[in-house]
Amino acid sequence: MQVVLGAAYERRLDEAVAHLIGVGADAAGQQLLDDAYDALPKRLAQAPRIGREFIAHNPEAPEVLAAWTAVRELLGDDIELREYILEEYLALYAIHRDCIHLLTLRHHRQCGFDFSEA
Repeated sequence: MQVVLGAAYERRLDEAVAHLIGVGADAAGQQLLDDAYDALPKRLAQAPRIGREFIAHNPEAPEVLAAWTAVRELLGDDIELREYILEEYLALYAIHRDCIHLLTLRHHRQCGFDFSEA
């Protein structure tokens, strides 16, 4: 299955790595880069449903509904929205037809997902 890294995913990843480097955690920044750009896409290509179903764990929460709505506007209704725990980060991705879209990334302490590209 093809894995596509979305612009918001790459942007959030760049911000997370810049933050880690800014606080002197260069090794953690490099590990996050390796995991998010290399290991995770390979893992998802082999086992697309390895992440937990996103909407099921708290379907009434405003943050969950907002993310669900944003992804449906982006890709349409025929999606399976999942999240993968990547150390201290959550990667939101969608399975849409024969493609996996890595949509965005956030630290586990952040509230909601940011889909903006800028």
